[in-house]
Amino acid sequence: MIYNYIERVHEGKVEELIDLFNKVKVKAVGILLVVSLIFLMSGCVNQSAKGEIVAKVNGDSIYKEDFEKDFNIYKNAVESKVGPEIWKKLEEEAMRRFLDKLIIEKIISQEAEKLGLKVTDEEVDKEIKNYISYFENEEKFKEFLKQSNITEEYFKKEIKKEILISKYKEEVLKDIEIPIDEAKKYYEDNIDSFRDYRVRARHILVKTEDEAKEILKQLKNGKDFAELAKEKSICPSASKGGDLGYIGKDSMLLPEFKKAALSLEPGQISDIVKTEKGYHIIKVEDKIDKLYSFDEVKDDIIKWLKDKEYDKKLKELRENADVETFLE
Repeated sequence: MIYNYIERVHEGKVEELIDLFNKVKVKAVGILLVVSLIFLMSGCVNQSAKGEIVAKVNGDSIYKEDFEKDFNIYKNAVESKVGPEIWKKLEEEAMRRFLDKLIIEKIISQEAEKLGLKVTDEEVDKEIKNYISYFENEEKFKEFLKQSNITEEYFKKEIKKEILISKYKEEVLKDIEIPIDEAKKYYEDNIDSFRDYRVRARHILVKTEDEAKEILKQLKNGKDFAELAKEKSICPSASKGGDLGYIGKDSMLLPEFKKAALSLEPGQISDIVKTEKGYHIIKVEDKIDKLYSFDEVKDDIIKWLKDKEYDKKLKELRENADVETFLE
């Protein structure tokens, strides 16, 4: 959990969108698709004897067919969750990011081959068994693949690729040492990223400000918040008395709403908060505010700093690679 906090501190806007994509993807299609099924292709392409190409990496081709297989799975999962309008806004930047991700994976594969790293059938079978364990039985697993339009052969290929990438990363990381003083400095410089701050909130959402004013008046006169939420709120959470559970700085909520909720203490009710959804009244019922000590997060910090060194290595490989792309 803490490791995720560290990652979020350093992510830019595009990376946040990609992180959102990944979260949506996991919720939409389950644990199995935490393999590399996120590469998009569109625009003009070159031709080769084997088919249309979207990129060449040190002489090796990335084919349109591979893009489309991955993209169809990914697009269906994401678009069903975020909707076509949001997808259209993110699509162009996602295309560039995901193509570059596939290029980097091709480079990693080439570097792994130079190091003599290999993946055995036994390793692939073992990993597939791990995935099957998330299902009732193997038949349910195969049924899931079929419903997702993923062949067993294709799934095995993706698993093999992921294992190879993992082996290469392990090989690179074994030579990287992070001094404890560097980890401590990182902790002190980024202390807020190690604070778990969340509030448990309820809200009432209505269409007009006049409705919100009337509800706020009733609340000040002692009306029960949960009962009013059930009666008046147009949010799906109304059936639960407006209960949204615990929300934090990384929650996927409208910024104005989140800012207002996180500023409240337990028992407090907000003034009227206007968002694009309407007019909200928020009540906070509980708060979690925990600062993790250095000893609690030391291993996560070291892991993160090692990963940043690994990222530098990949960036260097990418910059020195002979890459041609054929997307407009």
